[in-house]
Amino acid sequence: MVDEVLKRYKAGWENFFVIALTGSVSVGKSTISQQLSDELKKSFPGVTTAIISVDSFIFSNEELKSRGIFSEKGFPKSYDLKALSAALFELKNGSNEIKIPVYSQAINNIAAGEFETIKKPKILIVEGVCAFRIDNYDLSIYVDADEKLIYQWFLKRTLSFIRNSKDDPNNFYYQFSKMPIPKIMPAINQTWEQTDLRNLTEFIEPMKKKADMVIHKTKGHRIDRIIVN
Repeated sequence: MVDEVLKRYKAGWENFFVIALTGSVSVGKSTISQQLSDELKKSFPGVTTAIISVDSFIFSNEELKSRGIFSEKGFPKSYDLKALSAALFELKNGSNEIKIPVYSQAINNIAAGEFETIKKPKILIVEGVCAFRIDNYDLSIYVDADEKLIYQWFLKRTLSFIRNSKDDPNNFYYQFSKMPIPKIMPAINQTWEQTDLRNLTEFIEPMKKKADMVIHKTKGHRIDRIIVN
């Protein structure tokens, strides 16, 4: 994976290089992005990297509710993609740094008044369910896995969020932490079926055909093959 990325980067290495990385919820996009960032810096001394999550540009819960699309949170319409593309345009056209909103998993919302500074790197990785919908990326990577495995990873992650929230009343998942698992499973499965699975089948998976590279994962989040297009 890293060799292929570097081959494409070196073809015009003096230019700002943007990698768009997408895939389903819970498929491991953030982990792969961080691994790729670390390996790039090890393999090419002097290269700098940064990661932006598309979630930083999701509309706040309050805005989603006012638009009547809170139930479609995570779908393309729930993101301010114009603002994300504008931020990337700033970096590509001379800005040395930008400030972007912060999405908090703990509150399941944009953290009001909080911003993260992104210093312009040589290689920027933009990861998230809508990453292929930004403008002017140089390399596209799709993280793929069997739907049944993705559901298992989604369930494991959700239960982990709930378990880790039991001592934090301000955490979004705290409301579920005092409930027995059988009682919360219907809500978890409803979220999967009506939001995350639908988002995958209708909006995310169709983008796979645009990918320059497909990383396929199997049990244990192990990468079992990489397809370069």
